Amino acid sequence: GIYSIRQINPLQKVKIKYGQWLSLAVALVCLMLGFTRIAKYSFLSVPVLGFLVLGIISLLIWLKISWSDKEALISPQLFKNLRFSMQLIAYCFAKIATLALGFIFPIYVQAVNHGSVSLAGWITFPGAVINALMAALAGKLLDKKGARLPIIIGVIASLTSLILMNILAPLSSIAIVLLYVLYYGGYGMCFGSLMTSGLITLSKANHAQGNAIFNTLQQFSGALGTALAGTLIAIAQNNHVGNGTAIGSKWTFMVLLVLIIVNLVLALVFVPKKKSK
Repeated sequence: GIYSIRQINPLQKVKIKYGQWLSLAVALVCLMLGFTRIAKYSFLSVPVLGFLVLGIISLLIWLKISWSDKEALISPQLFKNLRFSMQLIAYCFAKIATLALGFIFPIYVQAVNHGSVSLAGWITFPGAVINALMAALAGKLLDKKGARLPIIIGVIASLTSLILMNILAPLSSIAIVLLYVLYYGGYGMCFGSLMTSGLITLSKANHAQGNAIFNTLQQFSGALGTALAGTLIAIAQNNHVGNGTAIGSKWTFMVLLVLIIVNLVLALVFVPKKKSK
């Protein structure tokens, strides 16, 4: 970075808003702690509902102290931009689904298909390679045709994969490899393009904040995806005589299918049809 990244904008002295940072950090951490404990504790218990309520209160505090601040750490006013907000939601849903599947499949290979640990470790590797290749292709398409084409193609590919997961489950190890390649290829096409398209809807002055929002919620969504999959599998294991991992995985596939259907609707409605200049 020191040798290759050029500072193209003039540096400015900024004041860190510690109250805004702390309230937002507490909100995200408490919400995540609440979600991850649903499988282990009652929803009305302190470890679940207590953390969720504390997270919501902290989020409201952040909104209160940030809303009218023209130099806010992250301005909540940006969420009033509908195109930005809806593409941000699609971006988060894609991340939730990806981390959920990445969590499920290695466990699935061992607990359901009785595969080896090494097979479980390698099962997602082809998908990761395809993801990288499709992300590069998506960038080329975005430059030439705009963001809509790679986003729609990517969402449809991921949606097709999830439909097949729901139809074909229980899945063999080879089916997992092929379906994950299809899903992850679609993810590579749409994920970065959603972020680019969302940021384009903001003014240049707000690009840094928009980028911060995307990256913050990317981390939160990834953790939420893992928590979702782990919670559903744990509930299935605790309540079913049969293979709880297979049943919980099927539930997760169904939830993720709904999320990606929503993504397709959001992409069709809110991603601009014309290429931005």
